Amino acid sequence: MPTASNEEHLRVRERHLMGLQGQDVVPAGPDHRADTIAALIAFGTAALARNEMPAAIRAYRHALELSPNHREGRIRLAHALKLSGDFVAAGELLDALIADDPNDAIVHKEFGRLYFAQHDYARARASFLDAVVRNANDADIYHWLANIETITGNRAAALEQYARAVALKPLMRVPASVAPPDFRALLLFAPGTANTPPDTLVGQARYERCFLLLVPGVSYDVERLRENAHVVVNLISDVDVARDVLPIAQSLVERIGLPVINLPATIMQTDRATVAATIGELPLCHVPRVERWPPADRTDHADRIGAAFPLLLRVAGTHNGDHFERIENATERNTFIAAHPSADFYATEFIDYRSPDGYFRKYRFFFSGDEILPYHLAIGDHWKVHHAKTDMANHPWMQHEEAAFLADPTAVFGPAQMQALHAIRTAIGLDFFGIDCALGADGRVVVFEVNASMLVHNTYGPFPYKAAAVERIKSAFDALLARTVTRARTAIPDSMAGAGAK
Repeated sequence: MPTASNEEHLRVRERHLMGLQGQDVVPAGPDHRADTIAALIAFGTAALARNEMPAAIRAYRHALELSPNHREGRIRLAHALKLSGDFVAAGELLDALIADDPNDAIVHKEFGRLYFAQHDYARARASFLDAVVRNANDADIYHWLANIETITGNRAAALEQYARAVALKPLMRVPASVAPPDFRALLLFAPGTANTPPDTLVGQARYERCFLLLVPGVSYDVERLRENAHVVVNLISDVDVARDVLPIAQSLVERIGLPVINLPATIMQTDRATVAATIGELPLCHVPRVERWPPADRTDHADRIGAAFPLLLRVAGTHNGDHFERIENATERNTFIAAHPSADFYATEFIDYRSPDGYFRKYRFFFSGDEILPYHLAIGDHWKVHHAKTDMANHPWMQHEEAAFLADPTAVFGPAQMQALHAIRTAIGLDFFGIDCALGADGRVVVFEVNASMLVHNTYGPFPYKAAAVERIKSAFDALLARTVTRARTAIPDSMAGAGAK
């Protein structure tokens, strides 16, 4: 990517081209023309990286005005048009490119990405397979095929494609924002399972990120992994969908021997039923009783969780309120179970946590090391509150209340409630995770969910005041990794310092 000074030079050149439309802006010399095209494409690529789509499209089109058949310019313009949602124009460019060279593997891959963006997975799969025929050594193509198999529910086929990708390219490197990087982090990611969403946390950082796809049955070069990292970050976060992968991850991190953020063995203790048992007796915590119901054991359980109807039923391993309902009677319970005949369920005691004004308030915090950081306050008129599904965008008073909570959470959660949160952090034992909770009428912290799978969004929509809270969480995560690396460096002999920087 261009440096800051080069990027400004490209901006000046683009403005020059835009200001002289219709004039002979490029001298006749072929070298100058080629340099200008390269500069415009570089400018477009830099703009695309900043998500400045109109500027990127404009730059690519300027380049194609100078050389209409320029292959790279057309491919990049098609990609930018696809990202902007202009699928028709992107497809027309790719059609022309494939007519020029039917065996262009990159163009076939771009067709696959175009169809994928339109959720046409059958045509996307066919295009990616066409690309594989023409270039069997492109690991990225196998990643796309694996994504399609995951989305369409064929996990076995997805793992086969991921294994092919890992064999070609075990590590996916994301460079640091500085050179040299402060340190290197190895991030374990299990495809087809729930992982701690990394985009916001590690999107732009002073450390290099190496993503390792953990696929059962694949052998990994432990020595190479150890030499290319200073800290391991386990992103595999949901025991309900990664129960078979987490022991493999634990064995791998033990063999690597580096400090680990969120040990897989600790993640194994964070299913909903275990969490409820772990923190259920903590002072000032009100934790609904939870039972896990396997398919073979689903007779009348309502009284076993110590409460009559209503109760909450959720399909294990689901999030965002999907397959999660309040059940009022035995008929509704049986209907819900029949709709998911092979699933495990969580049966949870229902707690009415409405505030005195009749609204439901759900608070989310993130724990990063010893820090407890507010992320959002969702306010709604329904018990199943999700920030994105509330009507908060149309109620300034709700936004003001959330902004005040983010600015000073201790004004809502007093010393006793904050002490309860610290006790939860200690009991759970993870390095980085989130909690969804409420405040009961008796002052207790009502705990709904505690795990490392919670998402930190990096878009704010009508809630721009959330940006500062997100930045605090990301900075705390970066600082957690930096402290971990520093402790590890100071704990080893000087003669071994820097061994991980090979």
